[in-house]
Amino acid sequence: MSAIDNPQALAHPGPAAPPAVALPPGLGAAASTFGAGDIWRLVKQRKVLILATFTGLYALVVAGTIAIWRLAPLYTSSALIQYVPPAEGFKSFERQILPKDFIQQQLTTVAAQLKTPETLLDLLGQEVVKGTPFYRSYGEGEKALARMLNDLQSDLAAAPIRDSYLVKVSLATRVRSDATLIINTLLDRFVRSVNLGDVDSSQRKLNLLRDNRARVEQQLETVRVNIANLRAQRDLPALRGDRDVQAETIAMLNNTKQELLARRVDIESQLANVSGMDPRNVPLSAEMKLFVEADPVLRYYRQQVEALDIQIEVAERNIIGRSHPQMQVLLANRDGYKQREGARREELIDDYRARQVEALRQERARVNNMLGQVQEQISTEEARRRDVDDAIQRLESLLKDEARVDRELEQMSLALNEAEQQHSMRRDEGRYMVVSRPKDAILPSRPNFVLYLGGGFVLCGLAALGLAFLREFTDQAVRTPVDVGRHGALAVLGSVPLLDDEEADVDAIEVATRRAPQSLVAESFRQIRTHLMFSGPAESQRTLLITSPRPEEGKTAVAVNLAVTLAQGGQRVLLIDCNFRRPALRRTFSGTKSEGLSNALVGHARLSDLVTRTEVGGLEVLSSGPMPPNPAELLGSPAMRELLAQARQAYGRVILDGPPSLLVSDALLLAMQVDAVILVVRAGATAKGALRRCREQFQRIGARVVGAVLNGAQARPGGYFRQQYREFYDYTSEESPQELPAGEVPELDLPADDEPKR
Repeated sequence: MSAIDNPQALAHPGPAAPPAVALPPGLGAAASTFGAGDIWRLVKQRKVLILATFTGLYALVVAGTIAIWRLAPLYTSSALIQYVPPAEGFKSFERQILPKDFIQQQLTTVAAQLKTPETLLDLLGQEVVKGTPFYRSYGEGEKALARMLNDLQSDLAAAPIRDSYLVKVSLATRVRSDATLIINTLLDRFVRSVNLGDVDSSQRKLNLLRDNRARVEQQLETVRVNIANLRAQRDLPALRGDRDVQAETIAMLNNTKQELLARRVDIESQLANVSGMDPRNVPLSAEMKLFVEADPVLRYYRQQVEALDIQIEVAERNIIGRSHPQMQVLLANRDGYKQREGARREELIDDYRARQVEALRQERARVNNMLGQVQEQISTEEARRRDVDDAIQRLESLLKDEARVDRELEQMSLALNEAEQQHSMRRDEGRYMVVSRPKDAILPSRPNFVLYLGGGFVLCGLAALGLAFLREFTDQAVRTPVDVGRHGALAVLGSVPLLDDEEADVDAIEVATRRAPQSLVAESFRQIRTHLMFSGPAESQRTLLITSPRPEEGKTAVAVNLAVTLAQGGQRVLLIDCNFRRPALRRTFSGTKSEGLSNALVGHARLSDLVTRTEVGGLEVLSSGPMPPNPAELLGSPAMRELLAQARQAYGRVILDGPPSLLVSDALLLAMQVDAVILVVRAGATAKGALRRCREQFQRIGARVVGAVLNGAQARPGGYFRQQYREFYDYTSEESPQELPAGEVPELDLPADDEPKR
């Protein structure tokens, strides 16, 4: 069993580490919610995208508004129609006050009549309207007229004004004078038609209602005659009783039919079994046994066989044996009677089987005859029931028709009474008049600059923000410490800026803390060192595994620089290259021995003989050594645990540069042997899902992940390093005090580790 299959065997034997202390603000795991601070951060980071999107969209809105204003403006003209109450007019103080609902109903009706197809078609048929640019813009033909009618219905607005006797009519057209002319023509013809045609339309409506009532009365009389005739022929209560009796009879006959069908199926099954079976294989029933055994001939043969068996038994005791001639005669006679007995039994069974088959056939014929009789009775009863159902349905349908026509006649009578009252009052009813004529508009109603530009400003701003949020939520890469906290649920020990943004002369990030100690990159690693030391007791961080979810994320650079900063802080540090598949420490530290970890694990050399001192005081390096055939088994072996125990005794810190944790199991084996694990995440390269899977993987095996380092963080607008770059180099560029000589620089007063032992 490999070491990875037994996590308990690889667990660190030391005591459980105490919980880490709280990190400085901004480095802890972010909350899962998206608050106001996150929104403001997103706006600052994406302000270029938001501004560019807003500028482009709003430019389109402005251009569209100007294009509409220059190429397709609309000018609106409006007029007012007033409802004049009945004969007393407005001058009499004794006139009857009309109900408010009645006035509103009249005005709403007029507004709807103005937009009916009949009214508008009459308007479009006038010569004065045909001469307008509005009419000519649609062209000739029925399709053009239909399109013009549809547009006019949509563009023409007619609505009553609340708490008044007025109806407002308005229309917007491309030419100022068209709207004025069309509304004037429409109102003149409509008012004249309504005022002159009210009485005639009322009389026509009254005549139509009278004719309809006479027709409904005749229809009701016809229905009642049909009901009386049907009741004279059939009694409805008796019909319903007959239907219930017939239903019971049919149900009983169907049950009988089902029983007969089941009996016929049983007979057919018995016939199939008997007809297809060898007589010798027919099982003997009790009845068959009695029939066969009662045969006198069979009994005679059986008695002869039994008598000869007795003689043979006596002869065997008194005569020499079965080879004796007399014994042979007895045996031959016994076998002959035995054969005749069997033949007789088969003959009797065949006879009984033939009788049984014939009886089954007769029974089948009888059952078929009964089935035919029952089916005929069922057909007769069903025909009678259908006749009764038809009679009941006809009567019920006629009764429903009678009730419906009676209600219709009642409604028709009410409508006729109302029409007669309206007709009698029509002469004294009010009239309509145009009280405000339309005028040519001075300013266009489209575009509405306030609505277009103001609303466009708001919508463009929302669209730009929405695009920024869309980019944020669809971005699957980890880019900021907030992403590390939110998606990895990890404390962020620090962020390393992208080397391309660094103003100091640094060729490779692996040598940043050694070649450019005053750079922002070096300062970032010193901050990581500080946060690490204050995240828990030193004893719980003696051995650290530096790993990452995937390759090329900067774990080696973080391991090297963290080891250098710890050594510069006065600790004795051992940096071990545990990545057998892709070692990197020999390229970083020149002069490192080729023999390394693999040699120590297989027992070819001791740890003290394989380490290489570096130019950094207190830092020693152990390379990976030759590539072993079984890296995972070697890293999970007891030899690896023993080597780490030796290193803990000899060094204040042991840092392991491990392989990627999502690709190979080596990192998991190492994580269960060290005090703590640090995950390295590369901004813009590591996927959020990969970070989450990596953290869950270490949780499942019980490894202690002390935090994460964000590598390659970009100094983008509103980000984490834009302002820090500017302030850091402005601060360090100021004239500094004279430096101490190199030999007089004191060591840092950091939290004390256990004294290293060899």
